[in-house]
Formats: sequence, structure tokens, C-alpha cells
Amino acid sequence: MSFVRLRIALVAVLFLGTPFVAFAQTTDAYFEFLQARRLEADGDPKGALAALERAATADPKSAEIRAEVAALHLRRQERADAEKSAKAALALDETNVEANRVLGLLYAAQVEGSTERTPSPQTTAAMGDAILYLERAVTGAGVTADANLQFALGRLYIRSGAIDKAIQVLTRLVAQNPNAVQARIALAQAFAAGKDLKAAINVLDEILEEEPRVAPALAQYQEEAGLLKEAADTLTLALAINPNSRELKLRRISVLLEAKEYARAATAAGDAKKQHPEEPRFPRLQGRALFDSGDKTAGIAVLEAAVKQFPKDMGTLFVLADVYADAGRAADAEKSLRQVLTAEPNNASALNYLGYLLATRGEQLDEAVRLVQKALEAEPDNPAYLDSLGWAYFRKGDLDGAEKHLAAAAQKLPENSEIQDHFGDLLAKRQRWSDAIAAWNRALAGDGQGIDKAVVEKKISSAKGKVPNAR
Repeated sequence: MSFVRLRIALVAVLFLGTPFVAFAQTTDAYFEFLQARRLEADGDPKGALAALERAATADPKSAEIRAEVAALHLRRQERADAEKSAKAALALDETNVEANRVLGLLYAAQVEGSTERTPSPQTTAAMGDAILYLERAVTGAGVTADANLQFALGRLYIRSGAIDKAIQVLTRLVAQNPNAVQARIALAQAFAAGKDLKAAINVLDEILEEEPRVAPALAQYQEEAGLLKEAADTLTLALAINPNSRELKLRRISVLLEAKEYARAATAAGDAKKQHPEEPRFPRLQGRALFDSGDKTAGIAVLEAAVKQFPKDMGTLFVLADVYADAGRAADAEKSLRQVLTAEPNNASALNYLGYLLATRGEQLDEAVRLVQKALEAEPDNPAYLDSLGWAYFRKGDLDGAEKHLAAAAQKLPENSEIQDHFGDLLAKRQRWSDAIAAWNRALAGDGQGIDKAVVEKKISSAKGKVPNAR
């Protein structure tokens, strides 16, 4: 190496903090490259770009210079120019780390900016390109690979369904940066996507005390894992650092309800109602919680008052109808549901609920069928709606129509006790006793909602007497 080259390399290391980059041709290229760095640092990006163009002219075979041009364009948000320059660099050296980094980040941003539920061909192509270039950049950088690149690559792996690769790269990133909150959240997402909720919970639980910001994400995985009381406690911690968050309050109340901690849910909802008197969801939840805690009168009173306070809020009116139905006040439930449908004629939930209510009562069955059919127009594969329609047909005596829809619902929700019970009743009506017993047994083994276990057991016992060698 000549004295001039050595001196310039030392200047690059000592004053710019960057490693020596080998250029193929002249010292002019080195000088202009360093000038570009200085000019950009001084706030003159146009001058820096001009210096890099001079460097490229002096050394036309240098991929490093074109990669630096691409990086400068990227920092200036000039995406088209960044892409063009990076590809020019890769045409000279496809392993160039900086050019691969620029292209990887460009295409990753395109993917992250997409809000499509089903990725378009363009988004899918951008995802594949982003992964390709980021993999090259991370591999080429080795142990010095930038954390942002590894993070972007891990997120893309999750989005593309390459869960094992996502876990691998994000685990390495977390090992290198154990307190990186976003990296841990991404790793937890990868584990959850791979159906390993225990690992997802552990990743976030390790830093919960030091980084309570992870509490909302941790609570989500605890809830999905059925750890409802733990999720409620975690959400309480999240509220300690964000006490005005309505969404966190709503989540905690909902988790407490799911955990059947009705008294705690009612108290939390009551407190939130005082803090946010303009929010109808809190009295809605308070009324439901009070009713389920056993104080039915208070629950109904809270909901009736909320309906008067928020007359245009159909969600509250719908919950009141549900509570009326649970209280055995079918006429009031029907009246409330018809009020919902007057305001929102296409409300699928209300259409289904009213249809099911009429079917259960064995009244106005033709209307019940029409109502649920209209709900299914909005959500054709909804198993709860299929069950309602099947049950309406069953009560009409149309066993073929009943079996078509009840069988579909039972297949979609094998652990739903109420649906399995309905299917068992249909099979028994057709004297398919062994199949009926199997369906009722699934009802007993399911979620336990909507059935009287003693009644189901009695039906099984009766059916066994009609099946030879049944046990």
C-alpha cells in the first residue's frame, strides 16, 4: 500500500469512525469518498452526493461507492434513487453488504406499509426480495450484523410464515441485546405464531419488572394460554404506568369476566365508569358482571340506565337483551332486539339472536328461519349462525334442513357444548342412537356453556337403553 493510501485509510478510521474501504483505482476516489462523508456530516447532502458521483467516475468498478450513494439516497428518503444505486452496486458485487442492506430495508418498508389482509402479488414479491437482501446483508456482516437488520428480517420471517427462521434470528438478537424491548416482543410473536405460548410468555416475563411496557403483549399471550387471572394481574401492572388507558381497562374487565371473577369485574367497570362517564362500554360491562355475580336486579338496573343515557348505542341495548333472556324475560329480550334491528336492520348478531330466541321458544319459526338466513348472508360460515338455523329447522320439524346446518356447526366447533347438544338431539330424533350418544358426550366434554349436564346425562342414559351392547 502506498503512503498516500495508508494515510487516507488512517484518516477514515480515526476521524470518521468507519473502517477502511478498498477501492480499485485511484486516490481521487478515496479523497472524494471521504469528502462526501465530511460534507454530509456538515449538513450538505447535495455536496456529498456530488463528491460520491466524482468518486464513482474515478473508480467505475467500485461497488462500495455506489452502495454509499444508495445509502445516502435512503437517508434522504429518495427511495427510487436508492434502489437504482443499490442495484448498480450489486451488479458489480452481489455480496456487497451495504447495497443489500439498502435494498432489504427498502422492500421491508414496502411490506410493513401494506395493510392488505391478503398480500397482493406485489407485496409478496417485495417480501421475498426483502428477505433475500437482508439475509445477504446479515450473513455478510457476520457477528457485526446491525441489530435493526436482524429485527427487520425476523419480522419478515414471521409475516412470511417462516417461524423457525424467525425464532432463530430473533433469539440471536435478544441474546446480543437482552434488554431490547421490541426484539423481545417480536420473538414472543414468533413463538406465539409457532403455537408455543409458554415460550412467548417466558420471553416477556423475564423483563416485566424492568420493562413494564411489555405488559399488554404479555397479557395477550397469558389470555390465549388460558392464564386469565395472571393476565388480569399483568393488565393491572400495565394500568399502573398508563392509568388513563380505556382500552387497557376494557381488556382487564373482559379478562376478569372470562375468568368468572365477576365481583372484581363489576368493581373495575364501576370505577372506570366514574372515570369515563361518556364511555358506554363500561356500564355495559358492569351490568353484565353484576348480573353474572348473582345480583341480577342491580345488573339489569345498570343496563336499563345505560340504555337511557346512551339511546343510540346499540351495543348496550344488545347486552340488555341478552341479560333479559338470561333472566327468563323473553318478551323483553325480543322487544330490545327488535329495537336494535329497527336502528340497524342488517345487524347480523341481532338477527341471529332474535332468530335463535324465537326458535328456542318454538314461536314464529318461519320468521326465525328468515332472520338467521339474513344473518348468514353477512357471515356465511359463522358456526353459531349455522347452529341457530339448524335449530330453527329442527323446531319446525324439517330434519333434513336441521341436519345440514347442525352437522356443519358441530364440525366447526367440536368443543361447543350447546351446539353438540343440539346435534345430539337431531341425531336422536332420527334414531341414530350411537351417533347421538357420541355428540352428547362431546357436549359433556366441551366448554359446558348453554347446557344442563344432568339433562344431557339423562338423555345419554335413555339412549343407551335403545342401543344393543351400549356402555
